[in-house]
Parts: sequence; C-alpha cells; structure tokens
Amino acid sequence: MLSKTQPKLIGSVCSDSGSLSIVDPCLVKTARTGKAKFPPCHLYTAFDTEIGDGEFPVYELRDSDGKLKCIVIGIE
Repeated sequence: MLSKTQPKLIGSVCSDSGSLSIVDPCLVKTARTGKAKFPPCHLYTAFDTEIGDGEFPVYELRDSDGKLKCIVIGIE
C-alpha cells in the first residue's frame, strides 16, 4: 500500500436538513422553475449527519504519487 500525504482542505459543504448527498452534477435535472430532480437512488447516495445542520469541511487524501485516493467529510 502506498503511503498517503496529509489531508488537504478542498472546501466545505453545508446542511440545513441534517442530511448530505453525493451525486454527479450532470445527473441532476433542473426545470426552469428551479425544481431539481435527482436520479434513481443507485446513482447517488444520501446520509444523515446525525448532528443536524452545520458546515462540514471536505478533505482530499492523495497517495505518494499524487493520485487521489479518498475524499473525507469531517462530521464533528
């Protein structure tokens, strides 16, 4: 296993409902009214943060060759 570099902060995500979703943005359809339609559940995932609303940091982890290995959302 290749060693990983230190986590790098790449942004943050906000939640008002206490839930977060991970989806490829090209799969989300929006109407002119602004209403969004998500793809079938097997094309995205959603999860409860278990602490309610907030802003959560997002980190990337890369291996020693610089290849992206992991995205981490800090739920603290």
